[in-house]
Amino acid sequence: MTNPEKEVKQVLEANIAFHSALADTYNADQPHFKSENINRVEHLLADMAAKTGGGSLLDLGCGTGFIIDIAKKYFQRVVGVDITQAMLNQVDTSDSQVELYLADTGNVPLPDNEFDVCTAYGFLHHLHDLRPTLNEAYRCLRPGGLFFSELDPNYYYWWLMDNLKDRNDLTGIVEREVRSVVSISEDVATNIGLSPEIVSLAEFQKVKKGGFEADKITSLMKEIGFCSINYRYEWFLGQGKVFHQQSVTDAQVIEEFLREALPATRHLFKYISFYAER
Repeated sequence: MTNPEKEVKQVLEANIAFHSALADTYNADQPHFKSENINRVEHLLADMAAKTGGGSLLDLGCGTGFIIDIAKKYFQRVVGVDITQAMLNQVDTSDSQVELYLADTGNVPLPDNEFDVCTAYGFLHHLHDLRPTLNEAYRCLRPGGLFFSELDPNYYYWWLMDNLKDRNDLTGIVEREVRSVVSISEDVATNIGLSPEIVSLAEFQKVKKGGFEADKITSLMKEIGFCSINYRYEWFLGQGKVFHQQSVTDAQVIEEFLREALPATRHLFKYISFYAER
């Protein structure tokens, strides 16, 4: 029988080991640091700042500061929380409005009703249980504040790739994507010198749980108290290839078509994002 408390501790420890190993090269290695994604996220944060007044932003699981570096252009105060000191050491704190806290996002050492916006970028899938962190996001937001998460695995994409894994006729982008989903623990573990089990625990909701189902996350957020909850599928299969090898316009045309065909095409989008109001 699984011991929940023991597993929570194991996931936390695995994340510290995993992200400590990644910290020094994280900004150079991770695809979300590519300019096209930075520009897209900057547009979203600028819009949230305009809607809320741009006073303060809390970034949960801030890592090396991907969101912080963008948000400090639009918010007067930007606070990052992360459990891994090696990641926090990479954050640019030269701007006075940036504050960092070494803490578990399920127990944030900050007051209630303090922030206009709370983000969790590419982070929620590292958690054993989303509820404590989402509770803290809700608590720390002021009434009317906005929550935004992104770059978490879409269950339907992970399901599709897993069901293709035993085929021997896969080529190109599909073969690559199947491997990135099915063999992620082994491949990443080899690259950073950790065991596959540690990587699996650090990517708990992705590897162990198979990603996020929109309806389930939406229901959880409603239980916590969030309102005006919306979700959006992001990054269709091969979007980066089309973007770089064909054109931005081609990528936009394909994306618009796939969005018009939702929910029939939801299994073709790799990630899912959530937007909600306190």
